Amino acid sequence: MKKIFENKSMKGYTLAAIVALMTVTAVKAQQDPMYNQYLFNAYTINPAEAGARNYGTVSMLYRWQWVGIEGAPNTGSFGLETGMGKGWGLGLNVVDDRIGPTTNQTINLALSYHLNLTERTKMAVGLNGVVNNQRVSFSKLKTLIDLNDPALSGNVSNINPNAGGGVLIYNDRSFFGVAVPRLVEYKLTGSNLISIDQLRHLFVYAGKSFPIGTHLKFKPSTLMKVVSGSPIEFDLNGVLNFYNLLDLGVNWRTGDGFGALAGLTIKDRLQLNYAYEIPVTKIRYGTIQTHEIGLRYRFGQQNFQRIQSPRFFN
Repeated sequence: MKKIFENKSMKGYTLAAIVALMTVTAVKAQQDPMYNQYLFNAYTINPAEAGARNYGTVSMLYRWQWVGIEGAPNTGSFGLETGMGKGWGLGLNVVDDRIGPTTNQTINLALSYHLNLTERTKMAVGLNGVVNNQRVSFSKLKTLIDLNDPALSGNVSNINPNAGGGVLIYNDRSFFGVAVPRLVEYKLTGSNLISIDQLRHLFVYAGKSFPIGTHLKFKPSTLMKVVSGSPIEFDLNGVLNFYNLLDLGVNWRTGDGFGALAGLTIKDRLQLNYAYEIPVTKIRYGTIQTHEIGLRYRFGQQNFQRIQSPRFFN
């Protein structure tokens, strides 16, 4: 019988036990997947972001968190985004998020409309529809929990439809967004021992591009996440862009970790992105490796060098 939580080190086993314990008790925390490259597919945070560029994108992103610990979080996503006619934008994102015995699979469809506030500044409003399949497989806890306990028999699974919205104000040098991508809250309950809440998240984020000479830009950005039962969390990015081809920067998430970011644009259309994170919590004693790789292809617009978007990896 395959064991999900196997690790030769006691530190790794302890982490696996903690993850499992969190699963079979009441959990109120941030269930939405987290990324260092949180602006890579920004329309998953805020549907108003769909169509904000003058080109379309196809993208893939994968995150290996706490590498070396079996059962640690792994998240993969596929996205498609484009403008439609005058002012409209459309985005589709599919996510597979796994941690220990739990899986979270999501399909997110975003629709936006963009209008001019001034000659340079636009405002967008967006709505999104979400279908989420959340599942807990107790069979994967065989090495940690007595299966004779009837409360842990079988699996628990829910399919949860949801909807949300957001607002974005942006120009060629700065952006500001506020969004709640999931308005409805759910509780996944299978017995007296399990209660996993899917809570409402509020995202507030902003960024700006500062030219430094002819071919160098500094692009800081920040993201604030607010959810009931968890401390307010901030992500801070600082990125240098060279010749619109190379991005190098750092990232810091309050109370969680810091890391390095890098991106390379090939022939204006293909972008390769990488992020490495070092945790600052006690998990660092078991592992320090978290990797995130992104791939994006631009289509539609021909002259990408004229684009002056301040977003990191946009």
